[in-house]
Amino acid sequence: MSLKLMFGAALGALSLQGCASISNLGASGVAENIEGNAATLNDAHTRAMTAIIAMNVLRARDRWPTNYTTLSGIKSNPTLSLNGSASFSPLGLGNANAPFVGSSANVSRNESANAEYSVNPFSNNDKTQGLLKPIQPEQLENYWLAGWPRETLMWLFVDAVTFAGESQPWYIDGDEFSASPSPQDAVNTARYVEIIEAAKSGRVTFGELPDPSLDARHCSPYDPVYLRETLGGATVDGGNNRGPGMTETIRTVETLTGRQLVLSEAPRTAAANEAAIAPDRFNRRLLLCDTFDKAWGFYDAATGAPLAKIRTRSFDDMLYFLGETLRSAAAEGRPTVAGNVILFQTYPERGSQAFAVRVEHAGRTYFIAPQTPAGETSGPRDVTGNVLSLLNQLYLLAQSDEFLRAPEARVR
Repeated sequence: MSLKLMFGAALGALSLQGCASISNLGASGVAENIEGNAATLNDAHTRAMTAIIAMNVLRARDRWPTNYTTLSGIKSNPTLSLNGSASFSPLGLGNANAPFVGSSANVSRNESANAEYSVNPFSNNDKTQGLLKPIQPEQLENYWLAGWPRETLMWLFVDAVTFAGESQPWYIDGDEFSASPSPQDAVNTARYVEIIEAAKSGRVTFGELPDPSLDARHCSPYDPVYLRETLGGATVDGGNNRGPGMTETIRTVETLTGRQLVLSEAPRTAAANEAAIAPDRFNRRLLLCDTFDKAWGFYDAATGAPLAKIRTRSFDDMLYFLGETLRSAAAEGRPTVAGNVILFQTYPERGSQAFAVRVEHAGRTYFIAPQTPAGETSGPRDVTGNVLSLLNQLYLLAQSDEFLRAPEARVR
């Protein structure tokens, strides 16, 4: 037998023996390993954030201080090593048909995956204050337009409601869900639920409320000739250098009067004792009006008439609110019903249900369940799963640069 033939037979033995060991190292096998690792790490990250949120809700219920941590993205560094070996017996005499019958070959594979992550106090993050600032109404509107359940959004995001025609806000702090709410809380809760139901049917819209009319802002005419020639266009030292620009002049007038200059074509009812000032060539009048802040809330979808103005909560306040609802119901051993839903509830035992998270707090174990399964419509719906999902998203966004960035001021 030639030397070339002997080496060929040896390689054949090696490949024949090792084929079964390494067949799953193809592209499909590697992809499945990566898929499994990614899903496992994603699940670990979600469980960690959910546990932090649930723990702080229980802390808020017992009026303990809340405490947040940041969890970095978990990454895995998989390693693969492939080792092969072969041993050949001496060529036996008279065995030319199978010269390597006593030989052996084997291939071994070693795989490992090490997860890397870090857990840090949230206060070490320079974006931390976002947890304590009211969430921008634009965020609430985004969730609203995305089709999230209206009850979940309106009870969780909204801290106070000022109904149309009223000057004092109604604060939603959890007392409304006690066994004996105050008469005013009971009335306002019913009014708020009615608005939410109207929004679900499309009769009411949530968004930025329209600007108040000029009459409502108590506007009075301001002479543009005086503003232009006396304040905005006076020369300095008798030369061609003019004084402060018009922008600075307007800012000075508004600062001194505490009101706002408006150049408007909008109709307005003039007061009886008001001096008439002719409009400019573009039919505009310069008015000095009460200032106003842009507001968000509910308005009639057909007429645009404002129905209620809202104020949003901070992320931390959301958790304290949920803690208050748990405390209100704890004495009676019942879930807290906010309108037509149960926002958040815990169970002392796992039972036969599938639960979203298990948390230990103050020496006790709590189970937080997902929302009511589909098809179970008797009684109030449990939307704990929706609430946890929403809070998870907000908590994750709170660790990004873009979250809670205040919008730039707009000229009105």
